Amino acid sequence: MGLFPTAHSLTKTPKPTLCPFSHKGLCVLMVVMSQKEYLALIEDTLSYVRQLQPKIEKRETEVELPPLPKLTKPLPKPEAKPIPHVAQPPPRLKKQEQKDTFFELELPPVPREESNLTVRKILKEIDPDLYLHESVPNDHKAKRIKEAWKEKRNTPTIPILFQGQKYRSFVAKIAKAIDILYGSCRIVEIEPTKKWDLFLESENLKLIIAPDSMIFGTKELLPFYQENPQQKSRKLGKVPLLLLPDLSLYFKDPYLKRALWNVIKSALN
Repeated sequence: MGLFPTAHSLTKTPKPTLCPFSHKGLCVLMVVMSQKEYLALIEDTLSYVRQLQPKIEKRETEVELPPLPKLTKPLPKPEAKPIPHVAQPPPRLKKQEQKDTFFELELPPVPREESNLTVRKILKEIDPDLYLHESVPNDHKAKRIKEAWKEKRNTPTIPILFQGQKYRSFVAKIAKAIDILYGSCRIVEIEPTKKWDLFLESENLKLIIAPDSMIFGTKELLPFYQENPQQKSRKLGKVPLLLLPDLSLYFKDPYLKRALWNVIKSALN
């Protein structure tokens, strides 16, 4: 028989047997146990082993939650409120209207004739030779004198008076050649509004060149035209004047262009 019981031996009545094993001269007696006693022995052994193990206490982590707020009064239900009426801003005025409404100028009252007569009487007593104007004098002459420096500064030494587009390129070439060889020269437009009296007073002027048709056909220039048949000289104001014939002739005969240039050279020299 072996050390552990078999299934066949467990069904029989246990009998004491001697163990063939011995330890230090002692013989161990083993009694064959039944199945229930064998299972009970195993269970007791396991319970004994569990008692020998240290006890581990399981601690559950506790999370503290904040306390709930105490509601003293129940919240009112939301009520639908009507949309408030927003007043529209007044329309913006234009710049012109703003200026008119912001600051308005009022004409001064017309002085009485009695007060004017009183002032005139007092002034006559102070200075009998004093001349009093009935109305405000015109400042046209003062403005012309004020703007005279502009006319004199922009005046070339040898201006060519011209108007229109026909033959302008031909006249421009003449002005360019004179400007390179003799002095400042450019085309000056003939305009009715030009201040010709101030223009002719410029000290820069040396010679004026112009087609004869434009001098005689411009009423603003004609009063300044002077001619001396005996000396065969012409002037515009106090400035020597060289008159050009019909410009179409220079395109018909090319030799006339050379003759024109010789006349200009002799007039400038």
